[in-house]
Amino acid sequence: MKLTIIRQAHFTHPRSMDNKALRQLVKSNFDVAVRRMDNFTLAGLAAVAKLKLEVSNPDTSSLVSCAPYFSVELVQKLIIDGHSGKSIRPLDFVSTVGNAANFYIAKEFNIHGSNLFLGADKQALEKALLVSSIEVISKPSQRVIILLWQETQSERNCYALLAQNAESTAIADIENFSFDAIRNASNTTPFVIDIGEPNSQF
Repeated sequence: MKLTIIRQAHFTHPRSMDNKALRQLVKSNFDVAVRRMDNFTLAGLAAVAKLKLEVSNPDTSSLVSCAPYFSVELVQKLIIDGHSGKSIRPLDFVSTVGNAANFYIAKEFNIHGSNLFLGADKQALEKALLVSSIEVISKPSQRVIILLWQETQSERNCYALLAQNAESTAIADIENFSFDAIRNASNTTPFVIDIGEPNSQF
């Protein structure tokens, strides 16, 4: 299974940056709605804005995103803590943030196609690409915006890709595709990536 990556973008900010400062930064640089947005969503908005989308038909664009901290374990812990009367920390709700971020990003950029949020600690890039390729196979004219968040103790990164059905007009086939390649814009777009078959990935 192959995808053409039409565009790629990367946005990063220090995790020490407070919400107000980040909202001002994103609003002034990208002219998007930022009111009451959390930092996770703001990073996603900024990354997609850097793709410079041109959406002529909202129904032909889909959104697939992936972050490492949406997990069944977190949701279960939240339920158990609530049931046992323990205090629930604000960050316990982070498992629901991805779905909220997808909603606001789709609304801001007029994306009316499929809207999927994946929770994955491992192989996040591979899983997002696989789901996106399935979307493109089922709807060959569809373009997919792929968003991936990664966090360290010091910074939050959001990677954005605009993908579509593989085309022969792409510049090259890329075998080793990674977050570093997106961050450094190592590959000139458009290019084709071969993500293999589902059974060979997992």
